[in-house]
Amino acid sequence: MIHEILPVGPLQCNCSIFGDAAGGEAIVIDPGDEIGRIAAILEKHHLRVTAIVVTHAHIDHIGGAQKLKALTGAPVYMNFNDQELYDHIDTQAQCWSADAGENQHRCQR
Repeated sequence: MIHEILPVGPLQCNCSIFGDAAGGEAIVIDPGDEIGRIAAILEKHHLRVTAIVVTHAHIDHIGGAQKLKALTGAPVYMNFNDQELYDHIDTQAQCWSADAGENQHRCQR
């Protein structure tokens, strides 16, 4: 069993890679950002992604899921109950990319 954890993105979300060394298959959990770093670990261990799992739809957890899907062809899985949060991913992006003072009133957590 291969298990690597790497903090990714500006919020340092922990992305986990679980892989089967014998079979070469892996799942990636919470690929929030830095897909190049994730891909390098997969390549280092000769792993093929069979599933991308998002624990919840906060942007720091899901931000890189579509890029990783495009790179690997693996399906993305997310709890259906997070769909509304996912539908507002653009608002989350605005909260984190714009000046904090400007958005402080809109982006309270």
